[in-house]
Amino acid sequence: MRILYSWLKDYVDIPESPEELADKLTMAGLTVDEILEEAAETVYEIEITANRPDEMNHLGVAREISAICDRPLKAPADEVPEQEPDASTRAAIEIADAGLCSRYAGRVIVDVEVKPSPAWMSKRLELCGIRSINNVADITNYVLLETGQPTHAFDLDLLEENRIIVRSARPGERLQTLDGIDRELSGENLVIADAAKPVALAGVMGGLATEISEKTRNVLIESAWFQPGSVRKTARRFGMHTEASHRFERGADVEATVPAADRIAALLAEFAGGKVLRGVIDVYPSFSDRAAIRLRRGRLKQILGASIPDAEVERILAALGFGVTVAGDGWNVIPPAGRLDVEREIDLIEEVVRIFGYDRVANTLPQASVPPEDPPERRAANKLRSAARSLGYSETISLSFMDSRDAARFGRWQVMPLKNPLTELQDCLRNSSVPAMLRSLAWNLNRGENDVRLFEMGRLYRATNGGHEEPAILTIGVTGSARPASLGDPGQPLDFFQLKADVEALFGAFSVELGFDTEDIPAYYRQGASARITRGDETLGFLGSIDPRCLPEEKLRRSLWVAEVLIDPLFAASLRRTRFEPISRVPAVHRDLSLLVPEGTSFAQIIAAAGKPEHLVSIEPQEIFRGRQVPAGHYSLLLRTVWQKHAESLTDEEVNTHTETVLKKLASLGIQQRK
Repeated sequence: MRILYSWLKDYVDIPESPEELADKLTMAGLTVDEILEEAAETVYEIEITANRPDEMNHLGVAREISAICDRPLKAPADEVPEQEPDASTRAAIEIADAGLCSRYAGRVIVDVEVKPSPAWMSKRLELCGIRSINNVADITNYVLLETGQPTHAFDLDLLEENRIIVRSARPGERLQTLDGIDRELSGENLVIADAAKPVALAGVMGGLATEISEKTRNVLIESAWFQPGSVRKTARRFGMHTEASHRFERGADVEATVPAADRIAALLAEFAGGKVLRGVIDVYPSFSDRAAIRLRRGRLKQILGASIPDAEVERILAALGFGVTVAGDGWNVIPPAGRLDVEREIDLIEEVVRIFGYDRVANTLPQASVPPEDPPERRAANKLRSAARSLGYSETISLSFMDSRDAARFGRWQVMPLKNPLTELQDCLRNSSVPAMLRSLAWNLNRGENDVRLFEMGRLYRATNGGHEEPAILTIGVTGSARPASLGDPGQPLDFFQLKADVEALFGAFSVELGFDTEDIPAYYRQGASARITRGDETLGFLGSIDPRCLPEEKLRRSLWVAEVLIDPLFAASLRRTRFEPISRVPAVHRDLSLLVPEGTSFAQIIAAAGKPEHLVSIEPQEIFRGRQVPAGHYSLLLRTVWQKHAESLTDEEVNTHTETVLKKLASLGIQQRK
């Protein structure tokens, strides 16, 4: 926002140079991005956060300077030269929807002369980015930049029955706004209407039918408070962003309505020759005081690690407009109506320390009464991260939002749409982590990184009866080669089994037995190069190569391998306890078995059938063969078994006996030994 250095001097003494003042404001949280020199004026470009609409004006920034520098704030003159009769004799105001409009104040000024504004006022407006129109419109804009309160001026003679009704629009009603666009309204839009028709979009823009013109002689000034959500919804529906909506959306000051109307009335009397009728028409049906917040000395010291004198705490809060009462071990503090960002004790502490100065608080270490302790899941998560890094993976972090089209393509659960999405490409909570991982892989590939290994630990979102769940998930993404080519080495391309081995290695630290099969594989995986990850009858996830047809927009001509595993069930299981086992002093015995296996029999079934005979160290497949020498409906499998004792060598008879035991168990699956 643009703030004029000379304008600030109207409200507070500023002996500092523009650069010195900019440093003080920045240190207190009002970041001055740039200092410009335009038309012999110093202009600040200040970054004001969305939760501080009270600072989106010159008086608000001057109040900050007053508190920072401990100088009195000089508020604008509030004396209004009133004349008979009462304003209520010329206009009437009614609020039909108090839920969306808590207060509506009006001032009546008659016999105004619409003409150009004084040069100094036009200059200030234009330096702040607002075009000068005429003295009436310019004064409302001037007060907006001065106090932060949006207002609007109606031509009173163009209002049917001189009435204002704040209500929701009726179906089929239309309004031509000041930008000349004819808009169709709906029941969700709050409007300002006269006795016959809508004349303004509440909190957004006025209507063309009651616009101030050179013929205007009598003016009704509107100063109101509208519910932020209603203004935001209306502005977004019509694609409008105005100075008024920008402030109302963030929460205006309900107590600033009447002072702003008085200020405009006084300026119209001075610069438009108007006569201000006596009294303010102030409709305030839902008045309520803000509750006091308790601020404790001990808590202030605990958070800051230092003591701030009581007098300084009280001075700072009072200078910022807070009501402060000493009470026991601290203060009862009532925030100003415009400070909607202050709700808790910690907010008050932040206000005190930022004005006091972070640089004045000594660096101290907090005192801990108990030693810090990681939650149980943290140890398991750290173990998983360490294992992933040891395998060469780099961690990535992605947003919790995704495109609903990707959610429908890759998600296994119903989409949870967002009511207020940031963009069209992030309109729902993610029900799959695969699209984000694919984008991360594509981002690296498009920048020349051909061998990429990434992992992410995050959460998914799925709806439940009356709520939702946020299961944790580990996602792995790899592409490129398992071993790059070099002189004398052709390298090794990445394949399914290397990804599967990485998954098994990652979860080797947990007391779980993972299984793999090819049932119910999602359509976005390439068939024949993917598997389901199970624990007993429970599906934990999937791994495999992504079907290129699922990535038409990426145009990546290489295989992308992904694994997605739900990790809450693994975290619930205990970590494996490290156990020492002495190394055998005798060599192992290898015995190869050439088997005829019925088609459709998986290696997992073979391992389950073989069981865990005594002295069996491992069973590994060595070769699969299909051909004319193999009977129809079967395939040939060369299986290598490894046997070993710890203290003595196995004899051939013992190995033969153990091998026969395994063959008998495999016979239950129809497996025979090849002759």
